[in-house]
Amino acid sequence: MQSSGDSIDKRHRPSRRLLLSALVSAFVATPILASSACSPGYLPSDLVNGLRIMAVEADKPYLLPGESVTFELHLRDGHPDGPRPVNVLWLGGCVNPPGDLYYGCFLQFAEVFKALGEGGLGPPESGQPPPNLPPGLIGFSPGVTTSTTFTTTMPLDIVSSRPAPDGGSKYGIAYAFFFACAGDIKPIEVDPSGAAGFLPLGCFDSEGKRLPADSFVPGYTQVYSFEDERRNENPVVKGMTLEGQPMSEDFADIPVVKACAQTFDERRQVGCFAPEPFEGCEAVEIDVDVDSSIAEIDPGEIVNGKQIYEAVWVDYLVSAGDVTSGIRLISGVTEGYKKEHSTEWFPPSEPGLYTIWATVRDTRGGSTFIERYVRVE
Repeated sequence: MQSSGDSIDKRHRPSRRLLLSALVSAFVATPILASSACSPGYLPSDLVNGLRIMAVEADKPYLLPGESVTFELHLRDGHPDGPRPVNVLWLGGCVNPPGDLYYGCFLQFAEVFKALGEGGLGPPESGQPPPNLPPGLIGFSPGVTTSTTFTTTMPLDIVSSRPAPDGGSKYGIAYAFFFACAGDIKPIEVDPSGAAGFLPLGCFDSEGKRLPADSFVPGYTQVYSFEDERRNENPVVKGMTLEGQPMSEDFADIPVVKACAQTFDERRQVGCFAPEPFEGCEAVEIDVDVDSSIAEIDPGEIVNGKQIYEAVWVDYLVSAGDVTSGIRLISGVTEGYKKEHSTEWFPPSEPGLYTIWATVRDTRGGSTFIERYVRVE
């Protein structure tokens, strides 16, 4: 696995060079999709049955001007034929776009890639990126199976270059975009109506056929820098529990549960003669192990003259079976810590080794990803 960022493996230099040339053409020749809708690209189901971005963790969700931030992207592929190697493209360097909106980055990218195209890439030295490629602008990780990283640095003037806000602390914002593809990432023709919905890139198989959403996940993440130098730490997660007992990371101590007699299709039957969902199945309780003090004070929010906390919640995902609630609140901004934040998991009907994931997130960009295994018999 290659760590993304400024470095470039010379074995992949030709593909990087072609991709950069394609980006020049794509951003310069296509309109900016300022009116298009976009989400971070996560599939809505709690069942991982295709390519999924589980989380993007920033080592510093809030950082100071001039500091570097490393994003760690966690992905998993639940394709029926098994996990596939995934190519991940990163685009960084977008700072303080108009209105702080992600699509304001498209103009910045167009200008950067146009300048690169006009200036030429120049002859790279052995094992080095093209000499005029700005550090932290582009990263490429081939053949990713679990996670990859990308590092970029905040400009020294990310905060000072902005006008003072009407209220609150002065801040700057930086975006990083990612494209995860179980195939080859190539430029696409932009729909003039804006229906493309994102940057003009697509995912294709070896025969040139465009791959669907279960094989291609585009998205973005952002970090902040504040004049008052406030920080935000990622939520601390000590582990995961099954029926109140810690789930070990050691394969020798993986918990064992009973299979559910109902198949995947039987659980989803509808109509007068459909069986009761999960009839005869034994659900098991899944939870994350966190402290009641997990939420930090949010210095930017005050309600009725009182300083409040960030909200913290957990997303549960599974490789098979069903969960009763994929999202659970751990700590609210006003009510604080909530002791009950578990979910129930109905195991699949087929015996085997399965995976349960949890990502704990806060409202200020913090996130922590955790993975555990369970055996169904």
